Order: sequence, then C-alpha cells, then structure tokens
Amino acid sequence: MFRRLSSITLLILIVIGVCPVNASAVTVTLGVGKVSTIFENQPENSIGRGPAVFVGGDSSGSPRRGLMDFNVAANIPAGATIVSADLTMYVGMVAGADTGTPDATPRTIELHRIIGDWAHGPTGYGVQVISGTDQGFPAIPPSPTWNDRRYLQSQPWTTPGGDFSPTVSASTVVGSTVNGAYTWASTPALVADVQFMLDSPSLGYGWMLLNPDERTAGTYRALYTKDWMDPLLRPQLVITYDVATVPVPAAAWLFGSGILALTGAMHRKINQSQHAISVHPSRRQHDDV
Repeated sequence: MFRRLSSITLLILIVIGVCPVNASAVTVTLGVGKVSTIFENQPENSIGRGPAVFVGGDSSGSPRRGLMDFNVAANIPAGATIVSADLTMYVGMVAGADTGTPDATPRTIELHRIIGDWAHGPTGYGVQVISGTDQGFPAIPPSPTWNDRRYLQSQPWTTPGGDFSPTVSASTVVGSTVNGAYTWASTPALVADVQFMLDSPSLGYGWMLLNPDERTAGTYRALYTKDWMDPLLRPQLVITYDVATVPVPAAAWLFGSGILALTGAMHRKINQSQHAISVHPSRRQHDDV
C-alpha cells in the first residue's frame, strides 16, 4: 500500500515541479511617446509638439517625413514575446485642403525602423490648428530637422532626411477622410521591430513615416499626434504579447514537500508496527484471544 502511495506522491511532485505554467496572452494599448516632422525645403524647421505630423509632398513637391517612437520597454515586462502589433492613426488634414482642393487620391504611407537616435523637442508646442503649419516652425533645440538628429548640437543624420532601414515594416493606404482611422496591421517585420524595442530599448528609436509619393506635389497627409486636443484621435499602438513561462511558485514546492514528509512518517510508523509484531508473535496471539 505504501509503495503505491509513494508512487502517487512522487508523480504529483514531478508534475508540480517540472511542468511550467503558461500565462495567457496580454494586450496593451500604448500612446505615442514622441513624434516629429522634418521638412526638406525647410531644413532648419521642425514640428515636435504640434497637433499633426506631416507625411508626403507639399504644394511644391517637397517631402515631409514623420518620426515617431513608443516606450515599449516601460509598458511590457522584460522577457515577453511580442505576438502582434497594430498601429492606428487618424487623418487631421490632407494636402490642398487649405486652397479648397484636397488631394482625393489615396496615398500609401510606410513605416521604416529608425536606426539613429533622435530627440523630441518642443517646436510647435501650444499650436492648436493644423492648417497653415505644413512648413513647420523654426526648430528649437534639441528638435530633429532634415539635417540633424538634434538641432544645433552637432549631431547630424548620416543621410539628410533621417537614418532608417530601407525595409518596409508595414504600410497602409491612407485616404482623405478627416478623422478617419487608418491601421498599419501587424506584420512579421513590425512584430520584430517592437520586440527589438523591448529587448534593446537604448537602440529602439521608433519608425520613420514615408510617403512614396513625397516628391509629387500635394500628396501629404497630416495625422494627429499626442498633442491633438481629442485623446480618442491620438496614435495608438496595440500590442499583444506572451509572458515568459514561469515555474510554479515556491508555495507549491513547500506543499509537495509536506506531502512527501507526511508519507515518509506514515511509512516509518508502518515499519515499526510490522517490526513489533515479528519480534513478539505471542503478544499478537494473546491479543487475538
């Protein structure tokens, strides 16, 4: 009987001690940490705290590029595995709207992982309207500009216009509906970018937003930033992740150890009883009478 009990107890301990516990997937929504616009024809201008980020060509076909970054490591536990990532942004204005002829052609906007550090300056802080701001404002250090990662701090981009991977991490077609939501759906490259931001936060610098038609006149989209007045229209990065497998807590080990100790005590008591009977058989016979 004891051998059977010991086998069951040992099996319980093996199961408790060896089998990991997997937590179910967790989904979080992050607001953008920093966002800026740089302008080719205004290389000393920037927008860092304005209501919109511009992506595409202005009326003369001069490119505008957006930079954005999310603080992934501050919101997801180290060691987690990123499962999916979806970025949603909202249109605030389209090129040509100022003159009454808004661009009606849907434009593709791509995300490219930035590979050079950049600063988020206060340029444009307090501006509440988007119209009339597509040339930016004189850069206030350390805002990024077309030529510099940090304006007036001797930290130029390796390539004017920003340093970023040529690989497209994700793309979506953005229409002309004001307040319309557009989502860059999860891709393996986008997931890899977010995983990199989590695992190497000091080297994860976010994404460059590019419009392949940026040298075509009147093609930009102005997308709301975190400084837009309506929080529901600000950028959102929705991330689903799995936490690393973890062992059963120490309390379970203590519980299992207690079972084993109790079983051992029972075993010793049984052995002692059997030994007493074998040494004094006459006592057993007398008891039976």
